[in-house]
Amino acid sequence: MILIIGGAYQGKGELALKLAKEDKNRILFNIHERIGAGLRAGKTREELEEELLGAASGPEERILTVDEVGCGVVPVDTDLREYREVTGRILCALAKEAREVYRVVAGIPVKMKG
Repeated sequence: MILIIGGAYQGKGELALKLAKEDKNRILFNIHERIGAGLRAGKTREELEEELLGAASGPEERILTVDEVGCGVVPVDTDLREYREVTGRILCALAKEAREVYRVVAGIPVKMKG
């Protein structure tokens, strides 16, 4: 698995397409949105983590993109704070399992692992 993190609209998708040689079937875009939807559906962090790790495995290496959601002002809303925490913890688990991890800022990828 390859994990690509960074702020919104920083070039994560472009890097994912390049690494996947334009094969969109290998890419799981916007993992943070899947996590948010799962929490709203009542899933636990453990269930979501297991689900995402399963989705990232397979015969072909998967590439995952995710917005960093832990930067900035801490939300007053309890649900948003939980979303940020769960997303961060799941990203730690994904990064641990990933073969490569990139952080993209202003279109510049920085290889953090691999």
